[in-house]
Amino acid sequence: MANFNLYIEQLDYNPIIDLIKENGEQHILKKREYFVRQHETSRYVAWVKRGVFHYTCIGDDGCEHIVGYSFENEFVCDYSSLVKRGQSLVNIIALTDCTIYVLPYKDLLEYYENDIDAQRFGRLAAEALFEMIYKRLLDFYCDTPEQRYVKLMKRCPDLKSIVPLKNIASFLNVTPETVSHIRRKLLQK
Repeated sequence: MANFNLYIEQLDYNPIIDLIKENGEQHILKKREYFVRQHETSRYVAWVKRGVFHYTCIGDDGCEHIVGYSFENEFVCDYSSLVKRGQSLVNIIALTDCTIYVLPYKDLLEYYENDIDAQRFGRLAAEALFEMIYKRLLDFYCDTPEQRYVKLMKRCPDLKSIVPLKNIASFLNVTPETVSHIRRKLLQK
């Protein structure tokens, strides 16, 4: 899925991808299998060779909210849980059958600690991720649901062929009926 997670376009991640592929292990997850469970500590970072993951958060009301995705040729992890070594705030679940390369986070930390350029890269990667998340937060406060939908479809026109409408709606924090209404309205323009 081109352009979904914008951080991936900002840097050359090949050294990290190579590290994960060369020093990690290949795993195959079936559709609906968990990579990370909410309230457990995440210990791994992975590179998605094939498949799609969605990030979900169960609210206090018991409702599941989709808060993110990882597609082929992207990383999959709960960055906050890794860095803080705390409980994960999300579930990361295979939306399709997936093939990933998995590396223990401690191995990535060793890589960063042994080389000044790697440390710099780690900082730049964190900044790129922060920028992407910050822009998304601003979109939630400043854009209408229709504007958020249009931006998402412009960036990722193939998304609706990969992800069900109800999941797109959850990601946009609206109901599926709202997304259907937006689609109808846009078709009439």
